[in-house]
Amino acid sequence: MIARVYQGLHQIVQSYTLSILLLMHVVGIVGLLSPYQEIFRLLTPVNLMVSAILLGLNHADRSIRFVWASALIFFFGFFVELIGVHTGFIFGEYRYGATLGPKLMGVPVIIGLNWLLIIYCIASLIEALKISTWFKVTLGSVLAVLIDMLIEPVAMKYDFWTWSDYIVPIQNYIGWFITSGIMFSILYLFKVKTENRIALGYYFIQLFFFLILFLLI
Repeated sequence: MIARVYQGLHQIVQSYTLSILLLMHVVGIVGLLSPYQEIFRLLTPVNLMVSAILLGLNHADRSIRFVWASALIFFFGFFVELIGVHTGFIFGEYRYGATLGPKLMGVPVIIGLNWLLIIYCIASLIEALKISTWFKVTLGSVLAVLIDMLIEPVAMKYDFWTWSDYIVPIQNYIGWFITSGIMFSILYLFKVKTENRIALGYYFIQLFFFLILFLLI
């Protein structure tokens, strides 16, 4: 009985996942542009976690390889940010604000999940392409840099992070390209299948979210 109820709820969630994600991000846009901006900013980690859960419910490959690859990308993303914040070596001189939630040594704990979501969705987007693995790594890294270029001005506006002199250095995009390349390589090294029926939709919802805020700030 419990199993049947769970299966029924799971099917309902799967059916309406993209609608839920779109609604969350539309509400987020309205909230960030409203007088209640501060409250909505602090809900950013919740948005990321709910998005990850909904993507996970629609993920096809539930192998241990996927778990290991995801964990490696999560912790690698956090570790890279830790080095970046404290040395300025990887991305340039920057610091995190309060929007992404609780921090460990100056880095939001959720940042590893943010990296994982970006890499996962792009990998799902390009998985069906009949190209070599190394070309997928390169293409995926370029797409990651392009979405970061859209994120950066919004991130500074809403206190995700702040750059020294409020200028995004070219070094940041080089760092993003290299870091993303390593993360994509982890996915392909573990032979992870990123087939997910909502990943493409979520990727474009993210583009829509940051593009609207970018145009209105």
